[in-house]
Amino acid sequence: MIEKALKIINHRDFVLTLAIVTGMVLGEGTSFLADHNLLVLGLVMLAATSGFSFRSWIPVRNALYPAGFSALLNYGVFGLLVVFISRLFFPGEEHYMLWAGFVLIAAAPPGPSIIPFSAMLKGDINFSVTGVFGLHLLAMVLTPAIILFFLGQSMVQPVEIFLILVKLIVIPLVLSRFLRHPRLLPGVEKARPHVVKWGFFLVITPIVGMSRDVLLEYPEILWKTALVFFISMFVLAWIYSHVARAAGMKVPVIVSSVLMMVIKSSAFSAVVAMQFFDDQLVAMPSAVLAVFVTLFIIFFSMYARKVWGIK
Repeated sequence: MIEKALKIINHRDFVLTLAIVTGMVLGEGTSFLADHNLLVLGLVMLAATSGFSFRSWIPVRNALYPAGFSALLNYGVFGLLVVFISRLFFPGEEHYMLWAGFVLIAAAPPGPSIIPFSAMLKGDINFSVTGVFGLHLLAMVLTPAIILFFLGQSMVQPVEIFLILVKLIVIPLVLSRFLRHPRLLPGVEKARPHVVKWGFFLVITPIVGMSRDVLLEYPEILWKTALVFFISMFVLAWIYSHVARAAGMKVPVIVSSVLMMVIKSSAFSAVVAMQFFDDQLVAMPSAVLAVFVTLFIIFFSMYARKVWGIK
């Protein structure tokens, strides 16, 4: 009985849902966690990247297609769609800070959770791993460039974004090489899923908590933001999966590419929002996205089971 309860408590969906509920209940009381978001997210990335080996990119052509296709889907399709739709829903200078939050999401790298979600839904793991880590490296260039293009240098200095990326990507990736030592790796692999899950709990909780009052104070903004992500995640994924299947793409690749397309690192965009902007509206889209990622995984699991027979 205790073992079953622990399995439920430690389940990914439960942890993510708990983070959302805790944030909504505690509100501003989560500010002490927000002060350490950058460090916690760095530790999550350290654990996540410990499962990656550069040997999987040899020969290099093995990495080119997944990384290139992932960049097209994640930044080119989803990112631009989010920026375009959000600007339609929130036009004018009065919504500029809110729209900046959507731009930060479009500029963010894909979420590391794509890898375990792909494994759970029997996707193409090589595609997911190569796409996630390939785009995290590409993010060193793409993320500052996208923010600079849409928001200009006056809002966020590209150098400051680059330094955050160094802390969240380069340093964890370098340190994770030491964790891949044969004597350490078995223990690291056992602890990795727990570190990632509960690390995201510590990151998502203050994202939702610090945005709670804004979420409740502006219901019209909330439902419009939700509609932006419903279109750019659920509707886009449904259209893409049908087109990909009709084109003869294998189901495991469809699964992984759908996740690669619609899952952004809301933790990254929220950390940047809280680091550089005083206006809580900037972090609001990231808080809503954290909820929608959880909902998307639940519904996409049901869809994959019903349409493709994935159990």
